Amino acid sequence: MAEPPQRRRPEESRLSLKHVRELDGMRAVAIAIVFVAHCGLEDVIPGGFGVTIFFFLSGYLITTLLRSEAQETRRIDLRAFYIRRTLRIWPSLYITVFLTLMLSWWLPNPRPAEPWGVFGQLAFLSNYPSLFGNAAGVPGLPLWSLAVEEHFYLIFPLVFAVFFARRSPRQAAVFCAVACVAVLLTRIVTAYTISDIGHIYYWSHTRIDSILFGCCLALWHNPVLDEDAWRPRKIHLWLAVAVILACFLFRDEMFRQTLRYSLQGIALFVVFSYLIGDQGLFGRAMSSRLLRRVALYSYTLYLVHVPLIQLVRWLAPDMGMAGVIALSGALSMAYAAAMYTAVEAPAARWRRRLHTEDR
Repeated sequence: MAEPPQRRRPEESRLSLKHVRELDGMRAVAIAIVFVAHCGLEDVIPGGFGVTIFFFLSGYLITTLLRSEAQETRRIDLRAFYIRRTLRIWPSLYITVFLTLMLSWWLPNPRPAEPWGVFGQLAFLSNYPSLFGNAAGVPGLPLWSLAVEEHFYLIFPLVFAVFFARRSPRQAAVFCAVACVAVLLTRIVTAYTISDIGHIYYWSHTRIDSILFGCCLALWHNPVLDEDAWRPRKIHLWLAVAVILACFLFRDEMFRQTLRYSLQGIALFVVFSYLIGDQGLFGRAMSSRLLRRVALYSYTLYLVHVPLIQLVRWLAPDMGMAGVIALSGALSMAYAAAMYTAVEAPAARWRRRLHTEDR
């Protein structure tokens, strides 16, 4: 069995497991893409790619933490992991769902929320609406992607703890890569067997590879953990960007619901490999104070931005696109800042305390 790559010591690199500033920039870019697309520029800026970036980030960060814990303790504390994830996700989510539900009673809505639909959202099953008779949930909440991530959080750490905590990370990377291929094949088969291939975009079993590509980077040539990590050259970065742009331009629906996600995952593997630890212009831009602030609020921004866009459009139906972006963006930032101060920061302190006690 191959020995796992050596972990970098803190004094050997400015990178740390606790915080990688360049990833803040990518998180901010992701929420900006999603927000601007939902403001009405979806045909120009595809919001789905912002979600794909979020998926890759989640896979990379969670797996890096799991791998580090396994290298240090030779085990994974699943109880502590699930408690930390619960404290991270649930408080802001349930508060925002409740407030948005109240807002939806005030705003005109062709499909009022139904109990089964709301239950599906709260149970992280909204990306499988047929389970609940396609009942309407709280309008405007893009919770399907949270459902995909939650399913990953439920399954992957358990698989990692049972099969890979004491094995070479590269063996786990091979498993994740094979799983990515299996998901691609599942998409292709599904695309030829269902009437509405648009469902492929939302289902966990057809989208989870976007997270698994991030897992692959965390396990194989991780820029944070591996001294011998592959460092792409600029030509590799530009080729990856070209692949991403080509995916935007090629509009064939079969391609978009099958191969597109795999190509974007491979391209993001290269982009993230280049970005993490980059001290050039790209890395400095992604580490800027503004982007780090947006990233700090990105989770709640993602939860609340669509309802607030809808509110602005209802209050000012004649407002132009720029005004909608500016006003709904300001309202979203204000709400996210308040939620961070009142809810997320205290929950983060509890998570850190739990982590310290477990160690």
